[in-house]
Amino acid sequence: MNLLIVADQPAVRSGLSRLCGRAQELRVVGEAGTGASGIEAVESLCPDLTLLDAELPDMSGFEVLRALRRSHKRRTIVLTPNLDDAPGALAAGALDFLVKPVHEAAFSASILRARARGAARLSAARASGTRAPSAAAPAETEAGWPARLVGEREHRLYPLDPCQIDYVESAGNYVTYHVGTVEYIARESIKHLDVVLSPAGFVRVERSLLLNVRAIAYAQPIGHGTFAFTLTSGLRLHSGHSYRDTILAALPLRRRAPQRTVTVCATPLSAVAIGYRAVRGA
Repeated sequence: MNLLIVADQPAVRSGLSRLCGRAQELRVVGEAGTGASGIEAVESLCPDLTLLDAELPDMSGFEVLRALRRSHKRRTIVLTPNLDDAPGALAAGALDFLVKPVHEAAFSASILRARARGAARLSAARASGTRAPSAAAPAETEAGWPARLVGEREHRLYPLDPCQIDYVESAGNYVTYHVGTVEYIARESIKHLDVVLSPAGFVRVERSLLLNVRAIAYAQPIGHGTFAFTLTSGLRLHSGHSYRDTILAALPLRRRAPQRTVTVCATPLSAVAIGYRAVRGA
């Protein structure tokens, strides 16, 4: 993944570069210290991922985000010192957010979610027979899924950004959209939403569950091809065995095969020889 870092403080850029250097297959292709230069760098370099500081000298990171094309917005992680800014970052179209100072564990989790989103997009492109977008020639990959869904809560209709939905749960002829601790219902089928939301990074993990990969904090194999997903909200969901291949196609969750070890017998050769002669004598 090619990364662009947009932050005005050299210490912040240096720290992020070090974190990128510790991760596998991450390469910093450019840095920018202002919002204007950041917008120009995004358009010219077309990075796979942009780390965007919310505090810039000429404009805020949110203003930069609003100036970007949708395909670039969805590849941006906003860095903010205030957790209260997180909903605004996601509402503006960011892929994810990180709270400053950025710690390695949080950084790694955010990169994992970004990789999972890219894998889901690639899988959807292959399934539909379309060409997957490249970093050199980005396309509006989100054109195939709705910019808004509509959910009902307390007899009121709310437009919902699919990226902010943690997971979708089917309930008969209806589905429930889970956005943090808030629930919305809609007269939809999980089967239809599986097709519609797959390019947006949603994965079918169980017959009645459609999970947004952005909401995953970490995953744990629990045996027989099933996984336990802990969400950033703290909620824990379990996958079904029959959805193992679908999950692995979208998320790189395979464990490395353990290395085989060879046990060397420590018995002295003389003792082996004595035992051999004893057996023969018997």
